[in-house]
Amino acid sequence: MRRSIVAAAAVGVTALALSGCAGTAEPGGGEAQTIKIAVQSDPGTLNPITNATNASESVSTFGYESLLFYPTGEEPRGLLADSWESTTTGVEFTLKDGILCADGTPLTATDVKSTFEYAAADETGSPYKGVYFPAEGLTIEADDDARTVTFTSANAQSFLAETIGALPIVCASGLADPAVLDTEFHGTGAYALKASSPGQSYTFTLRDDYTWGPDDTTSETAGLPGTVEISIIESDSTAANMLQTGEANVAEVGGSERDRLDKTEFAKELEVPLRPGLIFFNQAEGRVGHDLAVREALAQAVDREAVGPVASAGRGEQVTTLVSEFGAACTAMDSSSAIPDYDVDAAAAALDAAGWVEGADGIRAKDGKPLSILMLYPASESQGVTAAIELLQTEFNKIGVDAVPTPSASYTDVIFSGGDWDIVWAPIFTSLPSDWAGILGGEFPPNGGNWTYNSNQEYFDLVGEAQALAGADSCDAWQAAQDSLFRNLEVLPVYSSTSTFYGVGVEFGMSKSILAPTTIRVTE
Repeated sequence: MRRSIVAAAAVGVTALALSGCAGTAEPGGGEAQTIKIAVQSDPGTLNPITNATNASESVSTFGYESLLFYPTGEEPRGLLADSWESTTTGVEFTLKDGILCADGTPLTATDVKSTFEYAAADETGSPYKGVYFPAEGLTIEADDDARTVTFTSANAQSFLAETIGALPIVCASGLADPAVLDTEFHGTGAYALKASSPGQSYTFTLRDDYTWGPDDTTSETAGLPGTVEISIIESDSTAANMLQTGEANVAEVGGSERDRLDKTEFAKELEVPLRPGLIFFNQAEGRVGHDLAVREALAQAVDREAVGPVASAGRGEQVTTLVSEFGAACTAMDSSSAIPDYDVDAAAAALDAAGWVEGADGIRAKDGKPLSILMLYPASESQGVTAAIELLQTEFNKIGVDAVPTPSASYTDVIFSGGDWDIVWAPIFTSLPSDWAGILGGEFPPNGGNWTYNSNQEYFDLVGEAQALAGADSCDAWQAAQDSLFRNLEVLPVYSSTSTFYGVGVEFGMSKSILAPTTIRVTE
């Protein structure tokens, strides 16, 4: 899942040296090489189990690993797992031999089990619960001698291995006192966190005891950088400048800033559709979006062909599915027939029929309550998205809706806490259709993560049918479930926004939507 929040830049923070870190290696037996990476947002808390934002994953991936690795356009491979066998109700992973935590202690099957138990605990509040693993009916057995972890689900899951395999695994040193995970790394990743200045930078050094990476990557692999310096650079313009001046080796740049970058200067260039423009509706009782007629009217007022190019700076296309071509399964789904057509007259008529009467000021009201909505969106989004939100405001005003743009530096906190919002532009990226069953299902806040207050029983029933089928055989059923989401307007897909990852003197690969540290190679 891809969510973004921006933490306020910390002022006068002294770099914090962290304990439990391994030594620095010299890649390929030569002089240790340093690369600089620019990321768009600060992760805030470093706990990989409670912080599911893209900003968190972009940093935590250097110190934590999951059971599986997800290269773009390929089948998952083992990362911590050497092998696995799965059905729709169970999966057994066998861990690789010789995996060491950053403090030098061996990773055990019990550590993996304990990580899932920590993530499943209500007091932890992990957003991965119900998404990467079943929220209920999951039993786990660990055999340290055999290095096996066995998961059994009371309810069938189409992609049980693929979802469980994505959770970051925490070592025993971190699970003993989870509070330390907010500021320290306790994982098996190839890199150890040496220093951090929250809101500004994070410095990692290559461990000298790493031997279990994908494609036989080890601490001695030629080209693997010895030091990685990550800087928080919120501006696309600044990131582009840093690439041009050599201040950054790797950066993600969006919008029109890419137009001035010379492709011949980069060892690697990868355009990715990882920030889909999706509009979600707050369907809680008492909110205007609780009424399907209002949701339908708002959807019909959105000219996707006009809003999309503005949001994406002309680099995107209309979204017709919640799983892009960068997904891990069911990437050919197309629910375009379930998306409401742009029709302002029909939108106005729907509001008339629902009893929303236009006043002298052009704003509709019902039973003395004006038709006003808060339009929440991430403050860290591009200028294009901000302009698109303003365009949406104009479109909604045309049908008598008072729409108030509301940028938030922590929009995920607002929606997960049951805060004040009516629609939200949320760039959530998922790699599996089953991820949405967790995102849009379960109990309402504060008891669960169903933050849209979705109560679409047709969708839940269709999810049950899809989950009973394994792998690719389930894709048609998942499309039917997705159709229901679009028809009932739990979510309105608008447009895909792409961003581009550039490498100067560096090549790299991705795992899901995140730069994979073990794929980085210094080329010059």
